[in-house]
Amino acid sequence: MPQSPPSATSLEQRNKAVVLRAYEQGMNHADMAVVDEVFDRGYIAYFRGEPPIRGRDAFKESLGAFFEAFSELVFTVEDAIAEGDRVAIRWSATGIHSGVYRGFPPTMQVAPTGKRLTFTAIDLYRLEDGRIVEEWNTLDQLELLHEMGAAQVVAGRT
Repeated sequence: MPQSPPSATSLEQRNKAVVLRAYEQGMNHADMAVVDEVFDRGYIAYFRGEPPIRGRDAFKESLGAFFEAFSELVFTVEDAIAEGDRVAIRWSATGIHSGVYRGFPPTMQVAPTGKRLTFTAIDLYRLEDGRIVEEWNTLDQLELLHEMGAAQVVAGRT
């Protein structure tokens, strides 16, 4: 008789719930109070090709700039997997590019295009004592710039 896969521990379920809350209640409502609750003060975020964002306050500043760039921003968690102190999230988001996009973290400037965009990423979080302490973010900013019409990504794409 085949064995059932082991169930996630209660710690893993709690960690997954914390990260899901960050998306569903924090990011989807631009609620910085939720960010204060679920992200540790010493939180560090790593974005490809960018210096890390160090500290919850610096993250909130970057996140605020992101919220200013996109109206009607909605995140959808497609998958959430927890193991030990790590939670992996595959997400998609839609929004209208209605403000200046300064990158994430803010390092550039792209004027509003009014385009409705869809973008995705897979991010990995590490938690301690029920708070997010580290994140490795895979948002492909070049693809996002392509959707805005600010960059060509691959030959043959329009």
